[in-house]
Amino acid sequence: MNEDIEYIQEYIQTKSELAAYNIVQKYRKFVYLTVLQKIKDIDEAKDITQEIFIKVLNSLSKFKKNSSFKTWLYRISINESFTYLRKKKIRQFFSLSNEDEYTEIPDKGRNPEENYTDSELSDKLLKVMNTLPEKQKEVFAFRYFEGLSYEEIAEITGTSVGALKASYFHAIKKVSTDMKKIMER
Repeated sequence: MNEDIEYIQEYIQTKSELAAYNIVQKYRKFVYLTVLQKIKDIDEAKDITQEIFIKVLNSLSKFKKNSSFKTWLYRISINESFTYLRKKKIRQFFSLSNEDEYTEIPDKGRNPEENYTDSELSDKLLKVMNTLPEKQKEVFAFRYFEGLSYEEIAEITGTSVGALKASYFHAIKKVSTDMKKIMER
């Protein structure tokens, strides 16, 4: 936490590339996974993550330290994700001839004889995760991918620890059941 404040102060005062790099490196995965939960498109999530860090670095002087830097970053990530989804919905609504925005081509070119790679398993896990209710998906991602404690997740989301534990329990149960079904195919 103090480390974050040091990087923030250094960047605000000197525009240090090293401070910016340290902030981005520390929180890149966290922001990306937060965005990916909402956007559900790997390439778009990468682009939005970059845009978020540009915005964050330009706005560091506005960070008031009323909450943790991670909480502030989470709120920006969620807001930017929702802004993207709103704009996408508006573009789709007003688009008469651009069908590309409606079409998502599923990756069906996998050979059944091939061994599963890490990326294939990750894809399947992401698909299963996306079937979870929003709260379960959120707590699962924070616990599983980020390794956050329930207390940290509670601070970020404004949810009680008890509710988070219940959500996580149900998420793990559903994810493990669905992943077993997928692996048996």
